[in-house]
Amino acid sequence: MKLLLFTIRPFFFLLLLLLAGCSSLINTVQVQTLTKNYCAPNVVYTSIPLQEISSSDSSRLRTVFSYHDYVLVKYLNLAIPVLKYLDSPDNPAIKLAAKQQITEKYMLFETELNAIAAELDCSGERIDKLAGYIDELNAKTQTRLTVASIVLGAITAVTATTVKNDKLNNGLSIAGGAGTAVLGFMTLNPKGKRVNMPLQRNMLQSVWYQNNHAQIYPSSLWGILSEKKFSNSENLSLIQTTRQRWLQYGLDNQQDNPLEKLYFRDGGIFAAEELHDLANMHNELQATIRSIQQDMRSLIQAINTLE
Repeated sequence: MKLLLFTIRPFFFLLLLLLAGCSSLINTVQVQTLTKNYCAPNVVYTSIPLQEISSSDSSRLRTVFSYHDYVLVKYLNLAIPVLKYLDSPDNPAIKLAAKQQITEKYMLFETELNAIAAELDCSGERIDKLAGYIDELNAKTQTRLTVASIVLGAITAVTATTVKNDKLNNGLSIAGGAGTAVLGFMTLNPKGKRVNMPLQRNMLQSVWYQNNHAQIYPSSLWGILSEKKFSNSENLSLIQTTRQRWLQYGLDNQQDNPLEKLYFRDGGIFAAEELHDLANMHNELQATIRSIQQDMRSLIQAINTLE
């Protein structure tokens, strides 16, 4: 028995060493760096409230702009300077001042749009880097486990042919077989390494729950994202169409879905695949927001043709 224990001890030592190196939750310097949200703005911005447009002014603007451009005029707070410009055909000074106001408000919105898109781009890249880092660790772990399984199988086979003691031979075969089975089971781990990443400023939350309570998005941008006329189908808003695309990431629109809590609330323990999905959602939202610049082109052309 002592000889048996002495002989199989290296097998268990190898397994313990591998198990220690395959800890699921990791917290390296790289993980600590990438789980911190260095993409969030350093200052809190106050959202400019939307101005009300009377029905008469709305009717006048609708005769000048297409409905699509009119919606942008409304959410960019351009109604007052545009009307001032239209009401002063014979006063170049007033027209120039009104045109300056239009330009300033247009540029302000463009800055707000680019700032949100840049934060989404930064967050998506940060999360994707973290997912890539975990993928590399998982690949190294898989390689080590595969090599260890091959080595253990070879040692077991060689030992079985050289040891003449039947009882010892049987014990070694059992130990080697068990060790190989454990290593094989570990290579089938579908999740691999995980990281704990809190989401203090969750830019996806507002879109998923279809409210801007966190005030992450400026009122102007949120209004446009909520406007059904800005989607290709014109039946759903950009927020709703984006949310529908996110359902493909294992979300079934149920309140108790653990992925919903993970992606759209406070974060938690992520595997590499879940991080890739989270990064993709950030990138998709960024692309949706940047697509508004196509509509901005139409608006600026309409403004430049005002008489």
